[in-house]
Amino acid sequence: MTGEGKNAVVDYRELSILQQTLIDSANYGIISTDIDGTIRSFNNAASKMLGYRSEEVIGKHTPRLFHDPAEIIARASSLSLEIGRTIEPGFDVFVEKAKQGLVEELEWSYIHKDGHRLLVLLSITALKDELGNINGFLGVSHDISETQRIKQALKEEEQRYRLLFEKAIDSIFLVKDGFFIACNPATLDLFGCSHEQIINQNPFRFSPEFQPDGQLSRIKAREKISLTLQGLSQFFEWQHIRFDGSPFDAEVTLNAIKIKGEHHVYGTVRDISARKEVERQLEKSTLQLVTQNESLQLINSLSSQLHGSRSIQSIADKTLSMLLRVTKTPYIGIYLIDEEKQTLNLMASNGFTFDLAKIIQLADLKNTITGLSFEKSEIIVSEDITNDDHINKKFRQELLQINISSNVSIPLVYEGKIFGLINLCYHQKHEFKFIEKQTLQLVANTVSQSLASAYQIKNLDYMAHHDSLTGLSNRLDFHTLFKQKASHPDYQSAALLLLDLDRFKEINDTLGHHVGDLLLKEIGPRLKQTLAGHKTLVSRLGGDEFIILIDNISDQKTILRFANLILKRLRKPFAVDSMMLEIDASLGIAKYPEDGGNSHALLRSADVAMYEAKNRGGGLKIYDINDDKHTPQRLALIAELNGAIREEQLELHYQPKINLASGKISGFEALVRWRHRTMGLLYPDKFIPLAEMSDSIHYLTEAVLRIALQQQKQWFKAGIHLPVSVNLSVRNLIDERCVHFIETMLREFDIQAGMLELEITETALMQDPELAVKLLKRLSVLGVKLSIDDYGTGYSSLSYLRRLPINILKIDREFVKDMLANEQDSIIISSTIGLAHNLQLEVVAEGVEDAETMARLKTLGCDHAQGYYICKPKLWSEIAHWMKLSEPFSLG
Repeated sequence: MTGEGKNAVVDYRELSILQQTLIDSANYGIISTDIDGTIRSFNNAASKMLGYRSEEVIGKHTPRLFHDPAEIIARASSLSLEIGRTIEPGFDVFVEKAKQGLVEELEWSYIHKDGHRLLVLLSITALKDELGNINGFLGVSHDISETQRIKQALKEEEQRYRLLFEKAIDSIFLVKDGFFIACNPATLDLFGCSHEQIINQNPFRFSPEFQPDGQLSRIKAREKISLTLQGLSQFFEWQHIRFDGSPFDAEVTLNAIKIKGEHHVYGTVRDISARKEVERQLEKSTLQLVTQNESLQLINSLSSQLHGSRSIQSIADKTLSMLLRVTKTPYIGIYLIDEEKQTLNLMASNGFTFDLAKIIQLADLKNTITGLSFEKSEIIVSEDITNDDHINKKFRQELLQINISSNVSIPLVYEGKIFGLINLCYHQKHEFKFIEKQTLQLVANTVSQSLASAYQIKNLDYMAHHDSLTGLSNRLDFHTLFKQKASHPDYQSAALLLLDLDRFKEINDTLGHHVGDLLLKEIGPRLKQTLAGHKTLVSRLGGDEFIILIDNISDQKTILRFANLILKRLRKPFAVDSMMLEIDASLGIAKYPEDGGNSHALLRSADVAMYEAKNRGGGLKIYDINDDKHTPQRLALIAELNGAIREEQLELHYQPKINLASGKISGFEALVRWRHRTMGLLYPDKFIPLAEMSDSIHYLTEAVLRIALQQQKQWFKAGIHLPVSVNLSVRNLIDERCVHFIETMLREFDIQAGMLELEITETALMQDPELAVKLLKRLSVLGVKLSIDDYGTGYSSLSYLRRLPINILKIDREFVKDMLANEQDSIIISSTIGLAHNLQLEVVAEGVEDAETMARLKTLGCDHAQGYYICKPKLWSEIAHWMKLSEPFSLG
C-alpha cells in the first residue's frame, strides 16, 4: 500500500467508534474522499451495494472504480454548458456543485464488482475543516434500481392497456347525490384506485381534511358543489389525495347537468402537481437569486403583479413597465397572437419614433427573426441587424434610421403553445451574455404563464357564458348581464321576447341533427341582422329556444312591431346544407318591470306567454297574468279553496234567460262567486282553473249544486217554478261520482229532474268523447236537461252532437256580439238555429247586449236569450227585486 493509502487508512481509523457505527448502520451507501477523490471511508451499505470490502477500495481513486466513463463524459458536457465554463471528465464532474456550496442529487449508474450495473441516486456534499476550508467530499447513494424496474413494468403495463380505455387526458367524473357514479380511466390513474374503490364513494374520500388555505375541505367542497347546482360553473385549484393518501395539486372544473331529469355534477380534474412544483421551485430559485440580481427582484415583483390577472392588456402594460427597468434599452414592442384572425397584434410599445406595425399577418413572418423564434420556441438574437436577412427590410431600414444595431426576439411560450413575443432593440451592437438571456427567458416564462392562465380563465368564462353550438350568449350570461343592466338607475324598461321554433323536431327527425344544428346556427345571425341598430341581447336557452332582450322600450305597439318583424324574417327560407328550409316560431313577450322585477321572473313570464301562443297555434302573445296558472297568488288560492268550500265562502249569482217568443223569464243560470276574506269578490276565472287541477273541482261542483237546489226549493215555495242551470267541469264529465251525487241531490231536495239543467262546454266534451257520451246518457235517464255551452268555439260537429242526449244548444257570445255588424256571424247563427231545430234542440243565445240584437235573434227563430241587456248576474235577493221592477220581462 502506498504512503497516501496508509494516511487514508489512518484517517479512517481516527474516526470515532460512534461515528463509524452510525455510518455503518446507515441504509444508504456512504463514501467519503479527500479533495482529490481518494476514498477515505466506505460504509457497510456501500460494500453491499458495490460488492467491495472497505479495505479493497480505501486509498483508491474514484470515480474510476464504480462509474461508467461515458456517463462522466456526458455529464461533463452538460455541466460545462450549465455553468458556462469547461469541466473536464473526472472527479470534478461530481464535486463541482459541492465546491460552490450546493448539494446536487443526480441519478448515476454504479458498476458492481461482478460487472452488473445498478441505478442509484447520488448526492455529493463538501466536507470542511474548522476554518471552513474544503478538505474532502461525502457521497451518499441510494439504490433505485428496483424502483426503476417497477416504474418500467408499470409503464409497460399501462401501454398494453391504454388502447382499451378512453384516451381523455384529464380525469372526468359524474357525481349524483354526493357520490361518484361514473368516471373514466384517467380518473382511476389520477386517484390511484380501482373502479370499485371509487364508485359510490363520497368525493370527500379523496381530499385531505384541510386545504392549503386552511379551510376545511368538506365545507369548502360543499360550497363549490352548491354553487354548481345553482347553475354557476366552478373552476378552481384543489388539493386532492390519492387512494393511498398521497397528496397532489389539481385544477377542478364543475358544471351542473341534467340526466333524465336528475341533477348531476359533471367534473374534470387535471393534475397540476408538476406545474405547481415548477412554480414552487421557481419561487424558491427567485428567492435565492433576488439578493444577487436586481433584475430578478423586478421579475419577482412582476410575477406577483401578474398572478391571477385576467386582463391581457394589463399583462402587456405591466410587462412593458418592468422591461423598461430591467433591460438596457427603451425600444420595446410586445405582440400577441390572435389565433382566430391569424395575426400578430401590437399590445404595448415604447421608444420608437415611427409607427410600429400594429397588425402583422402570421403568414408574413416566414424567414424572419420573429418567425424563427416561433419556429424554434427560443430566443433569437441579431447582434448586428445591418446584414441580417432575417430582419424585414422595411423594418430594418426604419431601425437603422434611429441608429438601432441589435435586435432580440423573445417568444412567449408555455407548455408548447406560443402566445406572442417581446421584441427588444439596442443602439449599440449588443452581445447577450448567458445571464442576460436567462433573465429575459425568465421574464418570458413569467409572462407566458400569466397569459396562459388569463386565456384559460377567459376561455372558461366564455364557455360558461356562451352556447357551444351557436356562440350566442347563454342562459347564465343573460341572467348575469340583465342583473348588471337592472342595477343601473337609468335602466327603466325592457322587453324580453322568448321564441320557440315550430316544427323544428320534424327537421331533426327528417334531415338529421346535423342539419338541425346548422339551422340553429343561422338563427342568431338572422335575429341580430333583424334588430341591427337597436340595443339588444340575443341568447340561446337550449334546444330550439332563443331569447331577445330589447333595452329601453315600453311602448306595446313598438314591442309588437319588433316581434312581428322577427317572426316575418324567421319565416324567410334558410339556406342550409344545399337546401332551403322554412320554419316558423311561437313568441312570448314579457315587459320589464311590469311582468318581472328580475331576469328569472321576466323569463318565466315570457315562457308562460310563449306557451300560450303555441297553444293557440303559433304567432305571438304578450304575457297576461290571467294565462298564468302558477303565479304565487294562484298557488296560495289553491291552498285556500277547500277551506272556502267548507266555510261557505261561495255564493251564487243568477242570470235570467228570456223566452224570445213570449218575452217571459224561462229560467236562470247559476254562476258561482268566491267572497274571499281579503281579496274581495273573485270571479270563476280566478279559481275554477285552479280547482280543475285537483279533486277540488268535485267538491266545488257539489257545493254549487247544493246551493242552487236549495235556492230552487225556496223558489218553488214562493211559487216560482223555473229551471236552474249549473255548469259542469271537464273533470266532472270523466268521474263516475258526478251522476251519483246529482241523483242524491235531486232526491234530497225533492226536485224534479227536468227542473235542473246541466251546462257542458263544447271543449269539455272533446276531452274524452266516449266517456262523456256514457255519463251524459246516464244523466239523461234521470231526466236532467243537458245543454252545450259556448257552442262554436270548440271542434265538435253536429254529427257528433247527434249522438248526445242533449236538449239545448247555447251559441257563444263571440258570435252574438257582432252579429249585426258582421254578416258572417249572422249567417253562422242562422244556420246553427236551423240545424239545431232540425235536431229537436232549443237554442239559447248568450251575450245579448242590446235590443236590436235581441230583436234580430227573435227574427232568426232563436228560442231564448241571455245577456247584460236583459240582466247582469246578481244575488237572488237582487234578482227578486229586479223581477218586481222589470218590464217588459216578467215571470212566465
